[in-house]
Amino acid sequence: MARNGSGTYNLPAGNPVVTGTTISSTTTNNTFSDIATALTGSISKDGQTTPTGNLPMGGFAHTGVADATVRTQYGTAGQIQDSAFTYLTSPAGTNAITATASLGMSAYVTGQRFFFVAAATNTGACTLNINAIGVKSVTKNGTTALVAGDIAINAVTQVVYDGTQFQLLNPASVAANVSSFSAGSTGLTPSTATTGAVTLAGTLAVANGGTGQTSSTGSGAVVLATSPTITSPVIAGTPTGVGVLTSGTAVSASGTSIDFTSIPSWVKRITVMFNGVSTSSTSNLQIQIGSGSIATTGYVAQATAAGTGVGTVSSTTGFILTQSTSATDAVSGNIQITLQTGSSYISTGILNKAGATALCFNAGLINLAGTLDRVRITTVNGTDTFDAGNINIMYE
Repeated sequence: MARNGSGTYNLPAGNPVVTGTTISSTTTNNTFSDIATALTGSISKDGQTTPTGNLPMGGFAHTGVADATVRTQYGTAGQIQDSAFTYLTSPAGTNAITATASLGMSAYVTGQRFFFVAAATNTGACTLNINAIGVKSVTKNGTTALVAGDIAINAVTQVVYDGTQFQLLNPASVAANVSSFSAGSTGLTPSTATTGAVTLAGTLAVANGGTGQTSSTGSGAVVLATSPTITSPVIAGTPTGVGVLTSGTAVSASGTSIDFTSIPSWVKRITVMFNGVSTSSTSNLQIQIGSGSIATTGYVAQATAAGTGVGTVSSTTGFILTQSTSATDAVSGNIQITLQTGSSYISTGILNKAGATALCFNAGLINLAGTLDRVRITTVNGTDTFDAGNINIMYE
């Protein structure tokens, strides 16, 4: 009968044999044949047999596994954490870029995401050829061809294959300096030197697209005859619809909580940055936000881990960040808190726990009573103290 379907093996009829009786050939042959069938249905440790069904692990893990070397093998957590499958090596070329992907990738598939450190700053339209599979255009914002400087030398460059071309996710920033300025003969003209900071004088006529004003008060449009390059503009007041990144002041982690207050009402997204942060004991880290005061209830949040100590925890007292914590953990990473609509805020992020060799993934939401104006970083029990690292925020 070999195994009974639940993994238990029982000897066939006639066993066990009785002392002092003759063992028949039928019983012996049936027994040996049954054992042979059971062994044939087992997995040999030298890899001779191939499973014919799913292998339930009963909550246990494969340990001591080797790194994947071909696409038909599963990868180790180390390879995933180290981005071994998406990091391109040996990048070369200025506009005709070549690079190598691991595991002998032999075809492009829609949705593939890769990143690499650029070997040069591009000077025009670009192509990418991975593993010599084939040359594909690199575009931005859909199908727009790249222009000079969109890829910067030594910059981490991210692309996604959309089925036709690779789309560049992170074009480089605009040029850093104003080299010259020309306003035309019928509009505003420079009143100072045409390099560096430029002060405009005069009134741009309505006929030329102006408002008749000598300066903009925030609601009028100023139209220039050419397209100047603008260096590091300083925007005062309350920007509307403008992506302005504002960095806070990094705070050395100490005490039971760290607060960032007086966040402007126009802020739509906050990034909380952790650098080697640890605490005195085992209470999990969490972020609390508020309008006028810190909200300590009403959160719907969870955190899970990949690596050592896998599991999931939930919280209603804050955006919980870690699934488990020890006093030796040094936590680093970013958490983003984004205004979804009205006073509803969502949180997502990834943290690395160096001491536990694990990644913590977290997400959550809360509906505040008003507009967010403060952020607090603390622990779930509120009594463990921070003893290392620093924390900062950036908002836009």
